[in-house]
Amino acid sequence: MTKFKAIVLLVCGAALAIFIAQNWQYSNPPLHFLGFQFLPFPLSAIILGFFLVGFLTGWLACVLRAKKQRQEEPPEPPQEN
Repeated sequence: MTKFKAIVLLVCGAALAIFIAQNWQYSNPPLHFLGFQFLPFPLSAIILGFFLVGFLTGWLACVLRAKKQRQEEPPEPPQEN
């Protein structure tokens, strides 16, 4: 599972690097990604979009970490009345 996470992070990092390199020279960009050109977006929408992506990524990592910790806990013994 650790190798899978590393590969996913590497692919996401490479995609982000391509995005940054293709849009570096534009101040109010029509977005370019892998040869495709998207409509111009207001800068505030781009910033908000990246904020949401970062927030959702952090939230998902927290949920997965909590799920993993719950799975590693030993089961509780049955209660006797």
